[in-house]
Amino acid sequence: MTTVSDPAAGSWLAEARPALRATVRIGPGLLKGPSTVHIIGDRETQAFLKVGPREAFLMAQLDGRRTLAEIGVAYAEQFGKRLGEAHWQQLLGLLHSHALVEPAVPEQLDAVREKAAVARRAAGRSPLLWRRPVPGAAELAVPLARKIGWLLSPWAAVPLALIGSLVAVLVLLNWSTLWSAVADSPSRWTATLLGLTVGWLVIAGHEFFHGIACVRYGGRPSEIGVMWRFPMIAPYCKVDDVVTFARPGQRVVTSFAGIYVNLIALIPFAALWRWGPQTGWWQGLAAALLLFGVVAAVANLVPVLKLDGYHMLEHATSTSNLQGESFRFAGAFLRRGPAGIAGYPRRAKAIYTGYAVLATAIIGPAIVLLVRSWYLTLADLWSPGVAVAVLVGEAVAVGGLLRWAVVWRRKATEAA
Repeated sequence: MTTVSDPAAGSWLAEARPALRATVRIGPGLLKGPSTVHIIGDRETQAFLKVGPREAFLMAQLDGRRTLAEIGVAYAEQFGKRLGEAHWQQLLGLLHSHALVEPAVPEQLDAVREKAAVARRAAGRSPLLWRRPVPGAAELAVPLARKIGWLLSPWAAVPLALIGSLVAVLVLLNWSTLWSAVADSPSRWTATLLGLTVGWLVIAGHEFFHGIACVRYGGRPSEIGVMWRFPMIAPYCKVDDVVTFARPGQRVVTSFAGIYVNLIALIPFAALWRWGPQTGWWQGLAAALLLFGVVAAVANLVPVLKLDGYHMLEHATSTSNLQGESFRFAGAFLRRGPAGIAGYPRRAKAIYTGYAVLATAIIGPAIVLLVRSWYLTLADLWSPGVAVAVLVGEAVAVGGLLRWAVVWRRKATEAA
């Protein structure tokens, strides 16, 4: 970084008063590996830029009132260095190229908007992931937030979430009874099919509430649509603006909003089970809805599946790419010992160690149980030797598929 002894060395520094565009938001500091990053978001173009703490500090001062020389003094007080003209030119050039400062002509905004859209499409397509936005769906979140956003206020959300959680606990405690009700239903398959259909609609509401929560805190969902994520098809909602919310609580609530819908949907299903017909098709339907609803809520809470529970944990710890950075941290420790993680701050060490232990505690037993169950099934059908051969072949095939998908996505991202 260039330093100078006099903040007014360049006359233009004492006169220039650049300002960020009104729609630009500077996100809070997020831990990413051993470093801290800030995400800069533009609500108009839906484009994002990742910068360091020093750049974020400077951008926060660009209000159109203070000169660059005055901002340079504040920067020197904060970081112990003065900025030279070359550094200002580099920073302002970066901001101008992303249309983050005034003035920005419509043609430039359109170009930035299109580039951001292309990047989103590239990130949303891979051999194991495919997204299709529904035209106009994201815009519906704004009027919906005005009409039903009150459901996210604490006085409504806390009691409803508690009641839904109580229902979920009761469902888990009475799982066998509910399962038997589905199995003994006169038209088991129709009850199951309708239960899946209603469950899919609940998932759609789940995704819309992510968008509604985003709007409630000043953001906008960028996409709402249908996603194929191996091996299922489901609605999805992208709320990229969440990383620019200053308060961790707002980011956590935005991620929790979907699970909240799953929980409150259990309440009418439980009422149908408790006060509806005690035998027959309707009871089977109520049981199916409760079982599907609880499975969806619990699955979303698992912090290793990169669903809502994972993002809640990520936002609560103010981290970026928590899973990937935790595994990278663990790999560095396993390869080089304490020397491999010496550059990480104490907070990062605590967070990444905790997540790595948590992920191992969940993934390890899950893999063991899955492999054991599948082995016993295959051994019963054929023989232990055939079962082992099939398991090894499947492991090689899955590993190859995942590696191919990762390489494919990396190349697609680089091309975009």
